[in-house]
Amino acid sequence: MLRAARALLPVLLAAAPPPAESAPAPPARGHAGPLAAERYADALAGMSAEARARESRPAAPYVYCLRATAVYEHLSYGRGAKLRHHYVTKVRHGTGFAYRRRGAEWLVATNHHVVQFPEVTGDGTDLEGVPAGARRIRQDVRIVSSEAEPDRPDQPPLALVVEDELLDIAVLASRRPLDLVPYRFGRSADLRVGNAVLVRGFPLGAFPAANAGRVIGVGQRDLERGWDHEDFAVDALLNLGSSGSPVLAVVAESGEPEIVGVYHAGYKGAQGLNVVIAIDGLRPLLEGLTRVPRPAPERVAGASPGDARAVLARGPLVMPFGGRAVRVDRAGEAVRFGLLDATFPLSDRVEVTIVDRGAPASGRAAELRDALWEQLGLVVRYRAAEGADEGRSTLRDRIAARLREREPDQEELLAAVRAGADGLAAITYGERDPAARASSDDGRLPAARTPVVVLGAK
Repeated sequence: MLRAARALLPVLLAAAPPPAESAPAPPARGHAGPLAAERYADALAGMSAEARARESRPAAPYVYCLRATAVYEHLSYGRGAKLRHHYVTKVRHGTGFAYRRRGAEWLVATNHHVVQFPEVTGDGTDLEGVPAGARRIRQDVRIVSSEAEPDRPDQPPLALVVEDELLDIAVLASRRPLDLVPYRFGRSADLRVGNAVLVRGFPLGAFPAANAGRVIGVGQRDLERGWDHEDFAVDALLNLGSSGSPVLAVVAESGEPEIVGVYHAGYKGAQGLNVVIAIDGLRPLLEGLTRVPRPAPERVAGASPGDARAVLARGPLVMPFGGRAVRVDRAGEAVRFGLLDATFPLSDRVEVTIVDRGAPASGRAAELRDALWEQLGLVVRYRAAEGADEGRSTLRDRIAARLREREPDQEELLAAVRAGADGLAAITYGERDPAARASSDDGRLPAARTPVVVLGAK
């Protein structure tokens, strides 16, 4: 849903010289009692004369257009199996604002999604025009006047200081002096529906603009695209390019603007429905320049191999694996994983059977064995939690999430089995093959003419 400022709504105020460069004041002290509900004004007209003069200018000197560039390498094979290297360049424009000086560096805040590109494309990290499986080999961020400015060696480069993907925020550093935002960080917890806001950015990367609007929703937890932070919604008309823009609100008592958030996304197919990352959740990173520690997500464990074997002793079990159905059963001490036809349950034909006799395995065979047993353990534990109380319902949700997480890797393993690659070639047992007779005698191998992959086989 990444959209940034589109419509320019100028603030009709008197022009004045830009303020002297200085670091922002310390964070505003909180207000207690009834003042907290009235901290910010419902109209920009209450802005102080100095701020009105400053914000009347078309460009805010403390706001910068950022150009993030990434170069990807994609490998393929040409005639004679000659390795070919293909290179694709991706360019993205967004907004950042300079908010603090640290020694000989000037710090710029922006969105993480503005300046970061995936290391490798594919598996949900697609980039238009870049083939899946391409590897990022270069990335840089520079300050430009607009998206129309060609690349030049004198454009100020920015180095990454700290980033947090969950917060969708990144802090960059410039060795070249920058104009600092003259406003302090505010208190997004004091925002109320109806409060006026001003967004300064570069819509479409085309030109500096001021977009005005109102707060239309507060206290929204944003879990889209792997994010995890608190947002508030505004009705300012915004579009691509304004991601990373500072969002200002006016303190009712003093008339001074404060930074209350960083614009980062908008709902697709909707105008005037855009979300801002609340500054209260960003302040620890912006001020401390370190990621806020979060507890590592608890990994849900499946049933033990012994428990899984005990379940199989009661009969076969069908489980999902790589988007397909796999029937699992025991044949003596061996365990068979039968990949069922893609039309299952209309057909129960086994496409290929993977037999695990417990022999040592390495490489892809060991990886496939581990993946199958992990999946089996998770499915056994999921079924054991069915029909239980609410606590077990939460456990089932966590197991289901783990199963979905593993699916892409499982699909790749099944593709290797079908292709007979990486030591996973199947053997077809004919009717006159002694192994086929053994199949009917002791059940250790599949029925005749069934393609079989034996894990750990020489």
